[in-house]
Amino acid sequence: MKNYLVTFILFFLIAFMLSPAVFADQIVLQNGQQLRGDVQNPSLTLQTSYAELNLQSQYLNKIERANGNFVVRASASNRFSGQLLSDIIFLSNGREQTFSAAEISSVDFSNNDAFNDNTQISVSLRNDDFFSASTVENSIRINTSLGSLNISYNNLNAIEYLRGEDIYLIRRRNASNIKANLNGQSIIVWPAAGEIFKLGFEHVSEIVFN
Repeated sequence: MKNYLVTFILFFLIAFMLSPAVFADQIVLQNGQQLRGDVQNPSLTLQTSYAELNLQSQYLNKIERANGNFVVRASASNRFSGQLLSDIIFLSNGREQTFSAAEISSVDFSNNDAFNDNTQISVSLRNDDFFSASTVENSIRINTSLGSLNISYNNLNAIEYLRGEDIYLIRRRNASNIKANLNGQSIIVWPAAGEIFKLGFEHVSEIVFN
């Protein structure tokens, strides 16, 4: 009898784990309704404080409402926050429905891909967003007390904003560190989770060159 019970429990657990519902995406609406199915959007648009981003759904883990905005979490602990501009197209029980951002509380993605490309830099922003990306350009031109310098990204370890001094510390690989005012300048980045955009340094807390 005991062996039969153990076998039954194991069979039930295996059947449950193989059920499509276990691996389905889940959407929770503001009215408390929960649906399981599949998000149909190949990408989602998010208006952040620093750019309008088109994020690829295949890399997303979760979207959740927080303090009037949405926080979007992606692979490798990437985080983006802002206003969700896209409606969510959701297929559940053979029926396709469209939900506006105003109707959505959260979306959980059952499966997401790891990043294969565009991970040469790690970008931390002052609003606590974080993402992996690549640079589109090869160097940055900065103005220092010694004059103008053009520094290759290959020679950088990091660019860090020093809040107390309102200046940026440029950490170089084969030379001494230098400080520069980068306000008003920008860097063109290609996030691993999305499309190319221009990022103003006034939003940057730190960029680490991996």
